[in-house]
Amino acid sequence: MHEVDKYGIGKVMDMALDYVNPSRDRPTHLTFDVDALDPSVAPSTGTPVRGGLTFREGHYITEAVAETGCLVSLDIMEVNPSLLDPVSIEQTVAVGCSLARAALGETLL
Repeated sequence: MHEVDKYGIGKVMDMALDYVNPSRDRPTHLTFDVDALDPSVAPSTGTPVRGGLTFREGHYITEAVAETGCLVSLDIMEVNPSLLDPVSIEQTVAVGCSLARAALGETLL
């Protein structure tokens, strides 16, 4: 989060993609742990920690990976429907589904 705060999510994603796939020609797998999101966004996870990624930052990550055209697999981890109340569970599952759609090319705007 220090780098996200310092540089912004766009620059952090550019740096990450440059590191793992500099020429943007290699198949890419994305593992997205929802506990990286702030618990106000995804509360039903095993390790909720305040100060995580915002809803928009999480979607920017999946959108940026989708834009490379290299995404070949995706998993969304740490959604735990056995925790909390039904509303929190529904919110977390909805965010996970939205992230998956964004990774497949859907944009928020």
